[in-house]
Amino acid sequence: MKARPLTLPLVCFTVLTFSAVSTRSQTVITFDDLPLNTDDSLVITNGYQGLMWSNFLASNAILYTQRFGSNGYFNGMLSVSNVAFNGNGNPAEVSSSANINFLSAYLTGSWDSNLNIEVQGYGIGGLLYDTTVVASATSPTLFTFNYLDIDRLRFNSSGGQNAGFSGNGEQFVMDNFMLEFIPEPSSFLLAATGGVLLVVFLRRRRA
Repeated sequence: MKARPLTLPLVCFTVLTFSAVSTRSQTVITFDDLPLNTDDSLVITNGYQGLMWSNFLASNAILYTQRFGSNGYFNGMLSVSNVAFNGNGNPAEVSSSANINFLSAYLTGSWDSNLNIEVQGYGIGGLLYDTTVVASATSPTLFTFNYLDIDRLRFNSSGGQNAGFSGNGEQFVMDNFMLEFIPEPSSFLLAATGGVLLVVFLRRRRA
């Protein structure tokens, strides 16, 4: 007996697979939704934007500048009015319970130009990516990383020269942090895939 064509199961499988992939979407974190109505800094807590944060704080760059004068926080602001930075210039981390793709971010030196910022990406197997970029304190720079399928980012800043501001330190400013959450296969997709494979198996047996 001639096997019947598998067009319908294959079409269903293709549609389901495309639906699963299409749920992946880019997220741009601007930090502007954090409640900062003073010039005080706010610790970014775990759960913000679905991520875990370590030693990242946020500041209202406009209010901070009104009090302390020119700085890289204001210069690194892409949208009004908050930016993120690493506390005391120490290493800072972002991690996720689900794997992510880290695409890009705007980085600026808080006080120092030519600031070295090492960005490491970790996943299964340990360290997967390690890039050092050099940031200015007078304007934000878009750095594209494309760290794929990771679950942790570590930022470490060092070096640089004072840009002529009143403050000092090796902090860096981050804004418009762009990433993608990688969706887990849904139970519906797994069940549908199993159904398609079962149809293929039964038709082959009948053949």
